[in-house]
Amino acid sequence: MEDVPKELGKKKGLVDTHCHLNMPPLVKNVEEVIARAKESGVIKVIVVGINPKTNRKAIELHNKFPDFVSFSVGFHPHEIKNIKEEHYKELEKQLSSACAIGEIGLDWVKEHTPKKQQLEHFERLLDLAKKYQKPVILHFRGDENFWKEGINFLKGWQGLKLVFHCFTGGKEELRQILEKLDGFVSFSGIITFKNAEKIREALKFCPWDRFFLETDAPFLAPEPFRGKTNEPAYVIYTAQKASEVKKISLEELIAITTQNAIKFFGLKLSA
Repeated sequence: MEDVPKELGKKKGLVDTHCHLNMPPLVKNVEEVIARAKESGVIKVIVVGINPKTNRKAIELHNKFPDFVSFSVGFHPHEIKNIKEEHYKELEKQLSSACAIGEIGLDWVKEHTPKKQQLEHFERLLDLAKKYQKPVILHFRGDENFWKEGINFLKGWQGLKLVFHCFTGGKEELRQILEKLDGFVSFSGIITFKNAEKIREALKFCPWDRFFLETDAPFLAPEPFRGKTNEPAYVIYTAQKASEVKKISLEELIAITTQNAIKFFGLKLSA
């Protein structure tokens, strides 16, 4: 195990780098959800858009809670079959104040949209990320061959800051992300699941400066809430498991992942 970086300071508080407070059921009680998150030690969340409606709602939440909510905008691969030219024009206007573009990517597991159409939109969205120099939140789902092909495809956009959200690959996929793309990964509550040893092995292997944490709320609640509605307050359970896997204190783990998130997304924290 490599040494923990010495320059990291004391516990700053948790950052949930990927949640959907802009979607039901969380959007209905967002003030209570935010209050519980703060009580749990969360100091910042990134609310992620997946289509025009949720992009607008993410911006609305940022405007209402500017010190706590940052936002990203994008078109999820499940949603792109409904995306029109006017939506791209709207997206470009929204990008100036977004901390990232996303979530965007490829999903060849459920394949709600044909692969060819996914790739066409993915290329266009990556081009926008390059044009506006925005970090990219990636949704990547597929088998082993998909990962190899997808990572090679992304080599065409080297220089972009890429994070593979809710990382579900293993050590080998992570190695390719690090070596071929100089990329990042984000770990969700899945690392608390009993059958997620492959992902925990990837976390053990992951360098200190290449990962952060997320909930993907309202989805993928960690143990002991698995199967229930997830929310940002539960990111502490993912942090606790990550600290066990990395064999460091919870305080150190929080400091590391928070600093990584601040640097990657250019987040500003309230005093």
